[in-house]
Amino acid sequence: MHGDQASSIAQNIRVRLIWAGLVLGMLAALLVGFRNLFDWERELADIPALPLATGMVIAGVWFLWLIWPIRSGVRLPAATETSILRRIVVVGLLLRVLMLWSVPALEDDFHRYLWDGAVAANGFNPYGVVPAAATEEGATGVISELAERSGSVHDRINHPHLRTIYPPVAELAFAIAYLAEPWSLLAWRLVCLACEASTLWLLLTLLKEMGRSPLLVMIYWLNPLVIKELMNSAHMEAILVPLVLGTVLLTVRGHLITAAGVLGLAAGTKVWPLMLAPLVLRPLISQPARLAAAVGVLAVVSVLCATPPWLAGFDDTSGFVAYATIWKSNSALFPVLEKFSGSIVSAIGLDAAYAGRLARLAVAAALSTITVAMVMRPISGSEDLIGRVTLLVGALVLLAPAQFPWYLVWVQPFLVLRPVLGLLAATALMPVYYASFYFRAHDIYYIFSDWIVWAIWIPVWLLLLREAWYSRPLSRA
Repeated sequence: MHGDQASSIAQNIRVRLIWAGLVLGMLAALLVGFRNLFDWERELADIPALPLATGMVIAGVWFLWLIWPIRSGVRLPAATETSILRRIVVVGLLLRVLMLWSVPALEDDFHRYLWDGAVAANGFNPYGVVPAAATEEGATGVISELAERSGSVHDRINHPHLRTIYPPVAELAFAIAYLAEPWSLLAWRLVCLACEASTLWLLLTLLKEMGRSPLLVMIYWLNPLVIKELMNSAHMEAILVPLVLGTVLLTVRGHLITAAGVLGLAAGTKVWPLMLAPLVLRPLISQPARLAAAVGVLAVVSVLCATPPWLAGFDDTSGFVAYATIWKSNSALFPVLEKFSGSIVSAIGLDAAYAGRLARLAVAAALSTITVAMVMRPISGSEDLIGRVTLLVGALVLLAPAQFPWYLVWVQPFLVLRPVLGLLAATALMPVYYASFYFRAHDIYYIFSDWIVWAIWIPVWLLLLREAWYSRPLSRA
């Protein structure tokens, strides 16, 4: 690249970074400054759901404008990249630190995290404790005392009649936050911030490993959806992401047995990373001894993580059972699939309740087919591996019955390594989800679920189809 051209691109990025920092910082400051508007005590109808959704969409559009010059991974002189990278890291860190003093906007999952952390830190199996039982008439013992000492945390747990759905590695993270400071959202957010720092390091390491521009890290580090979901909402995906990235980095470097162990820990945070096992193990297919060792390590770690919930049992109070059978939200595609399944079920004379199960089975079959297709041919280097991982995790996000904004975080790190326009655009579109609370509060949720949700997903699918049709990955555009 000519010096003048490199200088022009660098200046363009610097200017955009300044403007993006100002706009994203202003929106983050508004979220902090007006945090009282999202207090738990306020009626849902009085919470500014539409302004939140609008602000997040604006932030997403601004983010897409910011990353446009670096989407192709163009390389600049090393000194220039280092200078710009420092600014990216500082801006992203400041935005995250600012969120430490915000109120989680229209999110309450963290109450379950704080409760589970207290239960686990006090030596109890969180999979054997139904939160609601702690305050039932006649309840006594340590669990009841924990509920009393929790302040408002216990009373605000969502789905209190279900046992926890979070696997043991996530529970360990919750317990660490509790031991740092009991019942503290700030302590939990600091745990999330430490994991975000690990994610940043892993992404920069992977970019260096692949010979890519370190400036691509801004696709994750300055992503407003990531910052909102992991620091404001404090979702536990912050714990998951570095474990999945660690698995990929170890796989790229050929440390496949260790990668299998880390993958087991990732699955011990959320179950879905097990989908990546065939890609991690694929290079060992011609090495039976190492393949057996890797499978053994993955199996041991997975069994250890599965034992606590298994011992507690899987009945109607199990969060795992509820999630696998009834959980759905913010999807445009799955309700259509469910209606189609309902017509099949009705035609063969089965109970209508089987429609949802058939639809979920169809999603599982589609993901299994994609996974099998991913491992049919050998993996030819790190670019190929990242491409397959991005496709597989992206398919999971797009086909899942529940499509919450924080689920989109699963694929965001891989967009740093393999940018995909449709999935990047979802950063600006997925926050429309928060508008659903307005419609729910006014008893007109059907307007969102039947119509508005399509405004999120139709553009995403069209962009993905366009990219597939032209076979031009954004990273090569």
